[in-house]
Amino acid sequence: MTLRNAFGRFHADVGTGADSTVAIPTPPISSRLAAITRGGGPSGFIRSAALPLATAILAIAIFIVDTITPYEISAATFYVVVVLLSLRFCRTQGVITISAICVVLTVVSYVLTPGGNFETGIVNTSISLLAIAATTYLAVKSESARVTAEQAQAHLAHVARVTTLGEIAASIAHEINQPLTAIVTNASACTRWMYAQPPNLERAAASMDNIVDDANRASEIINRVRALATRTELKKTSLELNVVVHEVLALMQTRFRENRISVRTNLSNDLPMIFGDRIQLQQVVLNLLVNAIDALNAVPNDGREIHIISSKSNTCGATITIDDSGVGIDPASVNHLFDAFHSTKSDGMGIGLSICRSIIEAHSGQIWAAPNKPRGAAFCFTLPGDREKAV
Repeated sequence: MTLRNAFGRFHADVGTGADSTVAIPTPPISSRLAAITRGGGPSGFIRSAALPLATAILAIAIFIVDTITPYEISAATFYVVVVLLSLRFCRTQGVITISAICVVLTVVSYVLTPGGNFETGIVNTSISLLAIAATTYLAVKSESARVTAEQAQAHLAHVARVTTLGEIAASIAHEINQPLTAIVTNASACTRWMYAQPPNLERAAASMDNIVDDANRASEIINRVRALATRTELKKTSLELNVVVHEVLALMQTRFRENRISVRTNLSNDLPMIFGDRIQLQQVVLNLLVNAIDALNAVPNDGREIHIISSKSNTCGATITIDDSGVGIDPASVNHLFDAFHSTKSDGMGIGLSICRSIIEAHSGQIWAAPNKPRGAAFCFTLPGDREKAV
């Protein structure tokens, strides 16, 4: 079954309004090529190459100035700027390599300097080399600390995903059971048509097609769950937020029905492509929907509704808004909702929204919450578009 057909089944099962149907366009060839480059397209490639090029030009300029000026002027000290800039586009080994190049340039420049006080030149060169070495050491330590922090955050996010999947396990099991039941039913029908007198091969073939479709549907569900449950490295690609929303809704529809919650979607057809990690963005949407369900479970059964909206942001990015008609949020605690270990639920761990904020900020976006009118809460996050990020 194609992804589009799976989405169609979602709308039929949940019973969303007329405004919920969204045409998901096939990403153009340019969008696929954008995923190949780090910056998400030709402009992204230019952006990713600009900083290394500027750093190389700066290093050459420092070398020239340090060479043509007398020993008393210690221009080589500015190589620390080159080392610090290299942190923006290099890992640890790359920073060390660039630092070594700066050391070599400093020594060569000292040898080629035409004049000046020789002893002063030795002192200035020694100070420059020490400054480069000290900056490199601090830069490597900083990079190591950053990598360790990212790994710790990724591990915490993985734990939160697995915990959330545990909460919707019954819904996932039901979603898998539906296509499996349909497979058994179609297999029985196919057998009857094959053994009929005379055999009805046309109907048997139609039953086989239905079996293939339902098997693909079950496979898609399993792949989504496996992706969310697997601890993987951050992998940013060019993607569409509407597809991310639909993939999460496909896992949640049974839980919506069980809790008698109406889901309406109003998704824009002209969202810009986003450069991000699909699994992490799915986790954000999943966390926000689970929170909305918990908020709705604390109110009477009538008027229990979740509304999901996607739109272009004012800065040419994309915005997702998830609002509900639940118990709402205290305006005094809005500024603390995304703090670590802060929870408005008695049994909450207080890490779900904190992880959402970390993920969105890692994607250069923003996330916030506000009371919804006439009741409930609204959670919004904005991400820069592929082209916007590249500029």
